[in-house]
Amino acid sequence: MAHGKKHGKKEVEAIAIRCLKKADLRATKPRLAVLEILIGSHGPFTMEELHKKVEKDDVDLVTVYRCIASFQESGIVGRCDFGDGPVRFEYRGEGSEHHHHVVCTKCRKIQSFDYCLVDGIEKILKKEGYSHISHSLEFFGLCAKCGPDEHSPES
Repeated sequence: MAHGKKHGKKEVEAIAIRCLKKADLRATKPRLAVLEILIGSHGPFTMEELHKKVEKDDVDLVTVYRCIASFQESGIVGRCDFGDGPVRFEYRGEGSEHHHHVVCTKCRKIQSFDYCLVDGIEKILKKEGYSHISHSLEFFGLCAKCGPDEHSPES
């Protein structure tokens, strides 16, 4: 169920530099700081969560917004909206794999999983002549920690 593989710090930095170069974006210190968090930590993250993680690198919240806007425009990051208010962003560049999420409706824990039933539908749509197809599929429920235990009357 876990998404992606863990990369070492040097590998994350190298991937970030390649992504920025491919997107024709300068590898500034703030862009690298934000992108390295997205690559190494497997979000999705809200803008505020990203800001807290890069705060030590003297990157302000406005800069985080600007970085994410340019990353989103170039396809390096994707937007995740779970209908609970804040929009989240996650890395979708080199080495990332297509996946979905399950969100606990009580504690808001977000877990990624790699299995996708919708890929077959996308292939059919491509045969019909559609291009640039994407989809968003999220699941909601109670995680094991928040759900009723085996002995409760609800189970």
